[in-house]
Amino acid sequence: MHILVYMAIMPHIRDRHLQEPFDKLIGNARVVGILGHRQVGKTTFLQRVAKEYVTLDDEDSLRAALGSPKKFIASMKANRSGIDECQLVPGVFPAMKVRIGTSQIPGRFILSGSVRFTSRRAIRESLTGRISNLELHPFVLTEIEGEPNSSFLFDAVRTPAIQSLVDVAERARSEHGRRSKAIEKYLERGGLPGLFHLRDGDTRKNLLRDLTETILDRDLRLVYRTSLPFQRIHDYCMALASAPLQIIRPGSLRKSLRIAESTQQHLLHALESVFLLRRIPVEGDYKGDLFWFEDQLERSHFAATALSDDQDWITLIYRNARAQFSYRIGEHAQYFCFRTRGGAQVPLGIRTSQGVLGIIGVRSRADINLSLKRSADSFLKRYNHSKVLFLTREGKQSEALNDRIGVFPAQAALF
Repeated sequence: MHILVYMAIMPHIRDRHLQEPFDKLIGNARVVGILGHRQVGKTTFLQRVAKEYVTLDDEDSLRAALGSPKKFIASMKANRSGIDECQLVPGVFPAMKVRIGTSQIPGRFILSGSVRFTSRRAIRESLTGRISNLELHPFVLTEIEGEPNSSFLFDAVRTPAIQSLVDVAERARSEHGRRSKAIEKYLERGGLPGLFHLRDGDTRKNLLRDLTETILDRDLRLVYRTSLPFQRIHDYCMALASAPLQIIRPGSLRKSLRIAESTQQHLLHALESVFLLRRIPVEGDYKGDLFWFEDQLERSHFAATALSDDQDWITLIYRNARAQFSYRIGEHAQYFCFRTRGGAQVPLGIRTSQGVLGIIGVRSRADINLSLKRSADSFLKRYNHSKVLFLTREGKQSEALNDRIGVFPAQAALF
């Protein structure tokens, strides 16, 4: 009964896949950083795992930390002392460095931040070699649905033949209807903990507008001192959101947005540093980068017009696929887009130490035409130890087209 009441009051509370890698790191690292987008769930997670908690969003705590970082750090005596939004006072990091000294006792401090610590010099210089960072993403489908972290795509990279995944996918048939509804809701609401559960669209829009204003007008200026007004930065984000599958060319945006190319490069780096954007390099015959928003709802918030299904679909796949790799200690995945001058395109590639996986999102099995099959073949020729999966939005059919190409429902691959 207690749990039911709690969930009714706090419907956005969920177990996080970050818990497993955190439990492994906290037993070995002196300082663990929990980094991620503002309001992605860092505070809730930190309050759960810290034995002593303080946030620098609190005025009294902020004043104490600014007044004497050394005394502030000395006042936190418990192991697993948690400091939330610590990037607001860079001075606490040198004090923390002195505090932990040469001690090898693990789990002394747990820090959270809404900007990459490496983007701030004082933090970078103080904690290099002393901190292990983890990133917390917006909720993925499995977290929202209360399921364990999926390993389907992780296993797809490692398996010698696609056929071995068919049986796994077939066992998910009974969950297809429920998971399909979850996917459609995710496309509409995204995965930000404070927003995804809200049924009223206008309320979500208002809260998201306030959130993005804070990110662009406060957090971003911590890592990039720019005189650009908020509206110009907002307009730049709108331009990025309207073309997620187009290579960003600062020169082409310079005239329309009146932002110098060098300033755009600094802006892109800053937007990555506050976790609003993810850079997706393009490989093959073209060079450049795509930029995808951290959350599904943010993309629709900034986009002036609705995107086509294939654009929203592949970015949803990316946002959920990365959890299968990033929440595993020792796994480092690189994400990219593959294109050739001949027209071949695989929108999402995942490279790990075990191999390379290409993913093409389609609405149904019937949409896999000759052109898409040729794109898959081109990808397989370019990358050794690679495979390609077509992930469908509709239909339950799973099929191995050969040892290296398969068709699977997203309701199996993302759960």
